[in-house]
Amino acid sequence: MKRIILLIPILAILSLFAGCKTKTVLVPVDRVKIEYRDRLRIDSVYNRDTVNIYERGDTVYLQTIKWRERFKFDTVSVVRVDSIPYPVEVIQEVNKLTKWQRWRLNALNIIAIIIVAYVIIKIRV
Repeated sequence: MKRIILLIPILAILSLFAGCKTKTVLVPVDRVKIEYRDRLRIDSVYNRDTVNIYERGDTVYLQTIKWRERFKFDTVSVVRVDSIPYPVEVIQEVNKLTKWQRWRLNALNIIAIIIVAYVIIKIRV
């Protein structure tokens, strides 16, 4: 009997550790909702011509130019999209130089070039 009383709490504790684990699974959520969509399609052909009538002496000339303009599947889509706002991480530049620091670095570069030129001149002479 003492063994059963001791065995019951041990089995209860072991059953807590042997429980099912839940695995976190990310489910993709559609973040775009299209409220309405309007589509207009045009398929048309225009036949046009130009007629020139002119006279030279006793002869009358008739000149006709014909052309065809085709507009096929000129689609105009109007789509209004509502998007669900979500946080966006903005990258900000850290340790940006001030104008004074940039000026000092440029001045240091000029001074270094002058010193190097001076040393080269002294070594050659």
